This record gives sequence, structure tokens and C-alpha cells, in this order.
Amino acid sequence: MRKKIVKNIIIALAVILVVLAAWWFFKCQCVNLNGLTPAAFRDYLRGFGRWAPVIFISAYALDTVLMVPPIGALSLAAGLAFGRFWGAVILMAGAMLGTSITFFISRLSGRALFERIIKGKLKNLDELLEKKGFVTILFFRIIPLVPYEALNYASGISKIKFKDYFLATFLGLIPGVIISAFFGGSLGEIGSFKDIFAPKFLIAAGLLIVIIAIPAVYKAIKKRPGEKN
Repeated sequence: MRKKIVKNIIIALAVILVVLAAWWFFKCQCVNLNGLTPAAFRDYLRGFGRWAPVIFISAYALDTVLMVPPIGALSLAAGLAFGRFWGAVILMAGAMLGTSITFFISRLSGRALFERIIKGKLKNLDELLEKKGFVTILFFRIIPLVPYEALNYASGISKIKFKDYFLATFLGLIPGVIISAFFGGSLGEIGSFKDIFAPKFLIAAGLLIVIIAIPAVYKAIKKRPGEKN
């Protein structure tokens, strides 16, 4: 009981210190917060001029191949830099280029190189891709129960045809691409902290939360009463 009281006191003191530090940070005006906005970051990306879309598409494709995070943050940057419509187009171009490259890297490298990945967690996925390739890819693109990059490489070593993989990937990515670009474009309209509460931004944030929560919702619905984890 005594330890719990001491622990609560320490937590309370820590919270107070954080609040005081935050108050002092804003009060002293030591940092120009006006430059730390999504709009400022958007202007930086646009600074590359006509090469900006090419650079973004190449960076996104490379990020997909190397499986280096944050792919999600980079997705939001498309709408932020190029607007909702062109952001979606450019984001889709980068995604399709990256997923295609990883597919062929996996397929041309041979199954032996990725055999260890397939064994265990992705074994069932490998079987699904062989029997119902198009439907499987489309399902996991819409409901990302399998990691984005892992699905790319797993598809390459399966027997799925590239045209089925490409089309299913394109169709499955449409909802996520549109929502990411829409949210990123909304970020570009934030010039001050009060803009965070604008209806358009709240709607964009809500849609993003929904698409992120889809896997968890699906698992909850799929789970039968009394089923063990």
C-alpha cells in the first residue's frame, strides 16, 4: 500500500514537471513555432520544383523495397506536398512502382532466399496465394492483416501471376491512398494550432483512424465467442 502511494506521488510530480516545462517552453518563445507546421514542410517539398513528384515516387518505391519505416508518414507527405488529387495520383504511382519492384526482386532471386520467411507465420499465406492469388492480394490490401512489404515479397515467391498481383494491388490500395492523400492535404492547410479543430481536418483524421482500425475491427468480428487467442 505504501509503495503504491509513493508511486502515485512520483507520477503526479512527473506530470507537474512536464506541464511546467511545457508552459515555460511556450512562454519563453525560445523556438519559433511558426516554422514547425505542416505547411512549412509542404513548402520544403515543393522546393524541388518539377522534380518533386519524381523524387517522391522514387523515394517511396525505395522505401517499399528496403522495408525501412516510416512508410506511413511518407504516404501522408504526398497529399501534403501535392494536394489531395495529385497527391493520390503520385502516391499510387510510388506504391505501384515499389510493390512491383519488390515482387520481381523476390521472384527473380528465387524461393530459396525467402524460404525462412515463408516457414511459420507466412506459410498459410503462401498456400492462399497459390490457390486464390487475386482474391487474397485484394483482401490483404484492403484489410492489412499482413504487413505491406511482407505481402510484396511473399507474392513474388508464390505462383501468383504478376497481372493478378498488380491489378489486385492497385484496386486494394485505392481506399488507403485516397484517405492518406486527403488527410495529408488537410495537414497542408494547418497554419496554426486552432486549424486542427477545423471540420475538414477532423473528418480527414476520422477517416484515417477508421482505415487504421480496420484490421483490429476485422479480428474482433472474426473472433468467435469463447475462442482463445
